[in-house]
Amino acid sequence: MMLEPERAARLVAERLARVPAGAPRLSPGTSGTASAPEMAVASTGTGASNAASGAPAVAPGSDLRVLPGGRDWLVRRTLEELGIHCDSDAQLQDLKGFMIASHRGAEIVVSDRLDADERLAVYAHLLAHALIEQGDLLPEGQGSFFSRLEYVEGREPADRSDADRRAEMVADALANAILRGRLDGAPAYAYRVSREPARAGLRPRLGHFFLELCHRTSLALFWHSHKYQKLRGRPEMSALVRRLEGLVRVAYAC
Repeated sequence: MMLEPERAARLVAERLARVPAGAPRLSPGTSGTASAPEMAVASTGTGASNAASGAPAVAPGSDLRVLPGGRDWLVRRTLEELGIHCDSDAQLQDLKGFMIASHRGAEIVVSDRLDADERLAVYAHLLAHALIEQGDLLPEGQGSFFSRLEYVEGREPADRSDADRRAEMVADALANAILRGRLDGAPAYAYRVSREPARAGLRPRLGHFFLELCHRTSLALFWHSHKYQKLRGRPEMSALVRRLEGLVRVAYAC
């Protein structure tokens, strides 16, 4: 199964939004908390993969504020639900972790040296880079193989281009949006591949053209301005964008 970055990022962000930072971490088998250790992640119809990976499942809407292993545990289990094999390796020296994805499947490996917050950041950052390059991950695309290395600070290649540094800045912003549980804190076109076609009629087409122009402008600013990234990440800005888009859709029936 090919990696689906948009689906993975949406689900991870949705579940992190339900778990406050600093949520209690329980080791498996901890007593005195009812069935909290068994409360993992909401079922997504992949119970078989959960059973195979040892990830318990609960019904949608369950309380995720108390986790067997914290937010990094939740993200790992969510990724495994989606068919992304996750592992750790004590041999990684210059790398915090890496991701490899092809039509055969996807795998994430992180260093055993990382603490919980560092593992969480690596998962989010790898997903963010997959989002940036997800156009090349489509099954019909020419580039159906994706790999990404996450280096330890100070061990990055010295010959990175300006485009690589810009992509790293965007990935940082996307990763922060995922970790905040607010993927809408980034422009929609930064993580959305599928686009809605314009409806028939002049007025819907004008409305669709206006929204398309706004989304593309927002994405361009997001790629080139760190200040805009911070502004776009504010909850008030996300609410304003949703409000304006709703008004345009109603006014132009698009």
